[in-house]
Amino acid sequence: MDWNLVITIAVFLEGLLLLRGLMELSRQIEEGLEDLDTTLAGAIKSVIEGASFEPVNPIQQALANMLQSNLQTRRESDIIEVTRSTDGKFSSANDN
Repeated sequence: MDWNLVITIAVFLEGLLLLRGLMELSRQIEEGLEDLDTTLAGAIKSVIEGASFEPVNPIQQALANMLQSNLQTRRESDIIEVTRSTDGKFSSANDN
């Protein structure tokens, strides 16, 4: 009996079994992901439908309005430009 032929056939059969196992594992993973997707979509839908959001805090709203109006009313004269001298150091407004 030729043992090399027997070992070659055994290795080939083992490769086929491994391929079949990987295909089964892939199928189970895909089914699991589909189930997870369905479950997750249902959970998100139930949370969104059943959620009751708090009204906006009036103090926070007032602060937000103040900040927005402050940013909109800022004028060009409020901007201070800092220049550098020829040696690379920052120069003050008094140096000019």
